[in-house]
Amino acid sequence: MPTTLPDRSAYPALPTDAISYDEFLRRNTATGTLKVQASRARGALPTKGVRIRVIGRFSDARVLFFDGETDADGNIRGIVLPAPPIAASLSPDGARRGALYQVFASHPDFEPQIYEIEIFEGVTAILPVALPLPQEVL
Repeated sequence: MPTTLPDRSAYPALPTDAISYDEFLRRNTATGTLKVQASRARGALPTKGVRIRVIGRFSDARVLFFDGETDADGNIRGIVLPAPPIAASLSPDGARRGALYQVFASHPDFEPQIYEIEIFEGVTAILPVALPLPQEVL
């Protein structure tokens, strides 16, 4: 069950075309899936215990859709998220984009990372999360 989050300045600004949470749910009646693959050392080493939060930003709320940690292989599988019907994205006369989510990745030993991911009905999106050591970020 999604959780509404407080409005905090640490989150990036809302997009200019932000819609309400209720409108988002009305437009996104299907679901898609997200798989996260967290690693370090330029993708060579899977990273366990990376906290992943998937957030939707709306004109009236920020909603937490998922909060969990990667397994021993650096993976989280099967994060089910609201998504628009796939037919809307396949139209040659003006394909619509998928549902947009922010993914926050954090681990005590690495620099936090923020990603944006697009989700479509019936599709599993794979998000590779690369975690740099603090001294690697300049």
